[in-house]
Amino acid sequence: MNVTATQRRMYYAIIPMNVFYNINILMMQCRRCCVNIPMNAFAIANVTTTQLGTSCSFDSPGLARNEPTPGQRLQGDSTP
Repeated sequence: MNVTATQRRMYYAIIPMNVFYNINILMMQCRRCCVNIPMNAFAIANVTTTQLGTSCSFDSPGLARNEPTPGQRLQGDSTP
């Protein structure tokens, strides 16, 4: 009877350890997949933002951002 109880304890103790070990491996694999997707998405978003910033810079070459376009007046400028 004592041998049977000891074997049962070992049998029940081994199964949960294997289950948690397998769950831990699955969670690590899921984390790797989930982490890679946002990193790629942020890299794509960063490239898109950089391209948008550079494409706007040659709309008016030679002008600073605060300077008016030739022929237009600043707001509040009363000169004709």
